Amino acid sequence: MEKKDKIKSKGQISREFLILGGIIIGIIVLSVVMLKILWKPNPVIEEEKIEPIYEVVVGDVRFKIGKVEHRGNILEASEVVDYQHQRKDITTTEKFIEVTITAENIGKDNIPGKSWDIQEIVDSEGRKFYSFDGAEYWISDDSRCGALLKPGFTPTLCTKIYEVAKISTGLKLKIYSKDYKEGDYFIDLGM
Repeated sequence: MEKKDKIKSKGQISREFLILGGIIIGIIVLSVVMLKILWKPNPVIEEEKIEPIYEVVVGDVRFKIGKVEHRGNILEASEVVDYQHQRKDITTTEKFIEVTITAENIGKDNIPGKSWDIQEIVDSEGRKFYSFDGAEYWISDDSRCGALLKPGFTPTLCTKIYEVAKISTGLKLKIYSKDYKEGDYFIDLGM
C-alpha cells in the first residue's frame, strides 16, 4: 500500500506542477496581451525640415539662383574675362565661390538702377563674407548687378565672387532692395 501512495503522490506532484505551469503561462499570455492593449508608443516627433529657398520675391523683383560655383582657392589668370588688364593668379587659404543670380521685374513699372543688388554671404554661424575686391576681372560683362529692370524683359544676370572660410556651411546670399527694408531677404546657395 505504501508503494501505491508513493506512486499516487508522485503523480499528484507532477499534476500540481502542470497546473502551476499552466497558470504561469496563462498569466504571461494575459500580461503580454494587456501590455499590447494598454501600451501606446510615444509619438515620433519629426523635426520640421526647412526647405531651402532658391528664389525670393522682394517687391516687384524676383531673384533666382542661376549658378553657384566653388572656384577652389585660386582665381587663375588664364580665366580672366577682361583681357585689357594683365592679371596674375589670386590665391587664398580659404575658398572662392562664384554666385550668379537673375533679377526679373515682375511688376508694371521700371525698377530704377542701383535700387537692388546682391550683398554678403552669411553662413550657419552668422559669419558674413563680402564680395571679393579685385575679382571683377573674372566676372563676365553680362553681369549687370543693380541695373535698371524693365517689366516683362528677360531677367538680368548678376555675378559676384566671394572669399569664404573653408569651414563655412549653410551659406545664404543676402538680397538688397532699396524699396523694401522690412526684414532681410536671403537665398540658399546649397553649400
